[in-house]
Amino acid sequence: MNNMDIEKIRKDFPILSKKINGNPLIYLDNAATSQKPSAVIDGIKYFYENINANPIRSIHSLAEEATKAYNGAREKVAAFINADPEEIVFVRNATEAINLVSFAFPFKEGDHVSTTYMEHHSNLLPWLRLREKGINVDIVSISDDYELDMDYYKQLPKNTRLVAVTHASNVTGTINDVKEITRISHEQGSLVLIDAAQSIPHMPFDVKDIDADFIAFSGHKMLAPFGIGVLYIKKDIAENLKPFLTGGEMIKDVSLSKVIYENAPNLFEAGTQNVEGAYGLGLAIDYLNKIGMGNVEKYENELTNYLYERAKELKNVEVYSGKSKAFSGIFSFNVSGLHSHDTAYLLDKKGIAIRSGFHCAQPLIEDRLKLDGAARASLYFYNTKEEIDTFINELNNIAEKYGRR
Repeated sequence: MNNMDIEKIRKDFPILSKKINGNPLIYLDNAATSQKPSAVIDGIKYFYENINANPIRSIHSLAEEATKAYNGAREKVAAFINADPEEIVFVRNATEAINLVSFAFPFKEGDHVSTTYMEHHSNLLPWLRLREKGINVDIVSISDDYELDMDYYKQLPKNTRLVAVTHASNVTGTINDVKEITRISHEQGSLVLIDAAQSIPHMPFDVKDIDADFIAFSGHKMLAPFGIGVLYIKKDIAENLKPFLTGGEMIKDVSLSKVIYENAPNLFEAGTQNVEGAYGLGLAIDYLNKIGMGNVEKYENELTNYLYERAKELKNVEVYSGKSKAFSGIFSFNVSGLHSHDTAYLLDKKGIAIRSGFHCAQPLIEDRLKLDGAARASLYFYNTKEEIDTFINELNNIAEKYGRR
């Protein structure tokens, strides 16, 4: 890659020099969480040593500096996805963001919500729970190539208030055409929520171009600390939502007889927030911007294509991802006759970190794919072709020794 010096980039990530079981770490669990560059690690330390104060509440100099840092992080996030700062709500993670919408949205008995078979539990369970309130929840099916049934969106059930869909599946790697789903859904009067936890870290993302009403994503999957996430809420939508939590800093005025709430985003940020997490997310965005998200996407596509080419050499290995027209750097598989946990354990002995199990997508894996789990390797821009070679070679050794022929 002309625009990316991968070896130089890898030196920015201290953990990548670590050894696991005597072997160099090959980290292929990026869909679960990404590693953190020194710029973020050192930045969090700097925050605690130089900025630490509760923002917004106080007028002393340190608090004003913390407020500037917190608001600055919001501005960075907004610019990163082409939103306005007041459309950015800080939450713990994508899970909390989606739960916030499920609680705050003015659903009525008899309304419809749609989600899909390929969702992470975070974009499934909050909607299934609404059935307790008389809300109808539709599950959109997928094809044998892991494509969504787009015909469903062209004829949404009456009273479909919200369409919830992942941008990229964390199991099959499918990248859904969320712009088209949004357009079709809007034509029929439905709002759209996109779970972008597996896409925003890996590709350019423009909320104004996609035009969805809610976007949820997590910081820890894009170089930032744990415990910080984002909910984008389109400006004209926020005023129709009720508060998710109540407490400090989300009110304009309060008495024992009357409460006047703040506008978004403050309305949805009750109590002291993860200020250092937001600051760290801003630093992570600085790092990604320096590389360029177009470069990240291009390099990861190159890695993904290389991984799937090498995977053609494997025997006794079943692959469950990469069948759709557009797919991300997800490689889900099983060694025939071997449980996914056993495969992950054997790879870990060689220093290779992957995920195994249901990947918080049990209905997809168990009901749709008819599996009791799957192993998964997932890529990020600091991975290399040499790491893929080692992974494929070790996987092939495992398949030859333990695989069912």
